[in-house]
Amino acid sequence: MNKFFYLTTEGIKNVWRHKMTAFTAIISLFIALFIVGLLATAGDNTHKVLQYFRSKYKIEVFFKQDVSNEEAVGLIHRIKTIKGVRTATIIEKEDAIRIFKDQFGEDIMDILGYNPLPVSAVVNLSRTSRDPIRVEPIIKEIRSIDRVEEVRYQGNLIKKIERNYRRIIDRFPYLAGVIIFVAVLIIYNTVKLSVYSRRELIRSLQMIGATSMFIKLPFIIEGFLIGLISSALVFPALLGSVKGINYIFTNFTSWGIRLTFDPVVWIWLFSLVVVITLIGSYRAASSFLK
Repeated sequence: MNKFFYLTTEGIKNVWRHKMTAFTAIISLFIALFIVGLLATAGDNTHKVLQYFRSKYKIEVFFKQDVSNEEAVGLIHRIKTIKGVRTATIIEKEDAIRIFKDQFGEDIMDILGYNPLPVSAVVNLSRTSRDPIRVEPIIKEIRSIDRVEEVRYQGNLIKKIERNYRRIIDRFPYLAGVIIFVAVLIIYNTVKLSVYSRRELIRSLQMIGATSMFIKLPFIIEGFLIGLISSALVFPALLGSVKGINYIFTNFTSWGIRLTFDPVVWIWLFSLVVVITLIGSYRAASSFLK
């Protein structure tokens, strides 16, 4: 127990002895962890942004001219059963007259003497799926319904949003991997500098028979402390960033999006720091003791 206390104290002293180096390592590791945390939080929340855009998708379905309001209700029930469809709202002939007047300022009944506008429907797609929505099969199935005259939809916009969303999600792991590798190098080089600065003491310990692990442990603890301090700073930084973004969304946009911060992300980062610091510190100390 006394030996472990001594080695822990030495690890803390190593951090204090190399304050500037340790401070630089803490800030660098903090930035790396913060970016990884932001990526993880963004990945956990991107589906909310996607849901917002999906809520703006709409497919306009126009039925044949002789379809009555009552018949259209039955057709809409069929559309609602299609996979990927969230809602389908009927626009009756009377509603179509009102919409025409709102858009063009003219009453089509006064112009033509009759109502040429067909019954139609506005179809909204599902917005909860994290996987891209395939619109073409939905459109094809709607068109296959008897009594459907025309289908209009924002095809290009939907495809672009879904495609870019998938590209971003697919690249997150690679970017996070690069940043984690940088974090390992930060710990490795910091501990290696600390080991080099105490090389004379290490040689003396080796001469009196100190074991390799006895010599390495203070440096491993040093690296672990640097990682611990960095991860402790990351939690409030990530939480504050999410709250700041929510403030901007609430006060400066009409999106109605509210991001969340899952504490599991920080737990995952802390576990990652433990692995990074142990591996980086151990390898740095071992490279000198070979």
